[in-house]
Amino acid sequence: MTIMSSTMETPPHWGNIAFEKAQHVQETRPYTLAILSAVTLYALFVSASKYFKSNIAKDRYPLVCDVQKRFPLSLICKPLHWFKNGPRIIHEAYQKYPNIIYRLPSIDRPSIVLPARFLEEISKLPHSIASNSHATADFFVGTWTTLDTDAFSHTTLETIRTQYISKIGQQVGPASDEANFAFGRYFSSYEDWTPVAPQPKIMRIVTQVVARTIAGKEVCRQPEWIESVIGYAQNVFTAAVYLKLVPEVMRPLVAVFTPYLYRIYSYRRKIRKIITPALNQRLFWRHQQPEFWAARLKSEEMNTADWLVEFSPPDEATPATMAHRLTAVSFGASHTTSNHITNCLFELAADFDRWAPPLREEIDTILGPNATNFTNADLSRMWKLDSFMKETQRFHPPAKLSVNRTLLAPYELSSGDQIPKGTHVSLAGVPMSMSEEYFPDATTFDGFRFERLRRDPNTQWSGLQFTSSYAGSLHFGHGRQMCPGRFMGNLISKLMVIEFLKRYDLKLRKGESRPENIMFFDMDYPNPDYEVLFRDRKV
Repeated sequence: MTIMSSTMETPPHWGNIAFEKAQHVQETRPYTLAILSAVTLYALFVSASKYFKSNIAKDRYPLVCDVQKRFPLSLICKPLHWFKNGPRIIHEAYQKYPNIIYRLPSIDRPSIVLPARFLEEISKLPHSIASNSHATADFFVGTWTTLDTDAFSHTTLETIRTQYISKIGQQVGPASDEANFAFGRYFSSYEDWTPVAPQPKIMRIVTQVVARTIAGKEVCRQPEWIESVIGYAQNVFTAAVYLKLVPEVMRPLVAVFTPYLYRIYSYRRKIRKIITPALNQRLFWRHQQPEFWAARLKSEEMNTADWLVEFSPPDEATPATMAHRLTAVSFGASHTTSNHITNCLFELAADFDRWAPPLREEIDTILGPNATNFTNADLSRMWKLDSFMKETQRFHPPAKLSVNRTLLAPYELSSGDQIPKGTHVSLAGVPMSMSEEYFPDATTFDGFRFERLRRDPNTQWSGLQFTSSYAGSLHFGHGRQMCPGRFMGNLISKLMVIEFLKRYDLKLRKGESRPENIMFFDMDYPNPDYEVLFRDRKV
């Protein structure tokens, strides 16, 4: 037997490698801590400069924050306080400052809230001066989370307006077909009362239905697409929260030491891999088969991917750019719509015997008891359902602030107030909609409130439909930059609520009331873990 020399190299063992890595970390810890300390001190220095400069510029408007901490603790305490108590701060500020401009305790961007008298002025400003797209990208810290201004480009918005506004009638058939197909995958038959957490299931159905309108059957029924879109959105939200809680100069540290940005890019790669063949096919049709493409443009087969290829200028018509923009469309449509449908179910279950019978009667009258094919005009005739959805949104919109804009240029308000470039401006949409100025008994949920207002010839307000707006209902925005996807959200929400009412009876557990939503910053989300009791409909 030949004895191997002890000096001969042996294959590496993972335990040895792990030990060596750990030893290296121990040896370099002092240097790492020194570097982190230096970066932190530098961050505080830079933040201090910005803090004092910004305060000098903004002292003319009151700051809404009851945390009395001196710098540098204020850099930590104020954003944490805003994160935890944002909805309460917004409501209290509206009561305290109903007619003056005030500031919010945000450190990632200067943020002010305007009184209602500035609504028409702000909403009429062009995108080049006051941009909703920039405000959205800023909120989600898009330069880090990839939900940037390019995702909400002019081309993207023009695509959405064409498909989801002017051609919304063509979406009813595909959306209804996909909703019926997906519904059976996630909801079962329940012979007796069965607890079900609806939000995660609704999220997957809505993501699939939205994908059907974005890229067709070949994409929407791929499980990896659904999981990637949902995973991307969840990690964008989480990463944005962490990034907004620290000064801008410290964001590289957050990016390195949290997993969310890595996951975002991983999901983006999966989405791009799935959608690229469909985009390449459409690019080939457009450039190599112009007659076929012209005929397709006139057909009902057109989806978001088609319109994006059609509207994209040559330098933007690349699979990578278009996949990026389709990811943003999926993100925006899926989460807001699924959360709204969940909120509708919570309200239904909280008082089912009051709301369900009139809604079912309306549905049966317009569609018939066994209708499967219907039109957008049929849905438009459902005033009670439309009202119930709008009242649900009034109590639980995606955000407490509305008509969000980032100023891309300095602007002087009609009052003479000078608003600097880069300022985020908004209106207190939810406190306004909960005010007696616009509604009697405003703090009581009344599912058919808007239906009665629409039928009352003495009603002074317009904008009473789910997709429309006025000062008492700003949750889709207002004016020329209103949410262009609101009609698609309206369509999918109605399809889903109709399906639930046709299939199930609902209720909450004995002794429970409508569950509280999860709120932070100015955001409002239904509890994804809350269970509603489902039972097959008893006719």
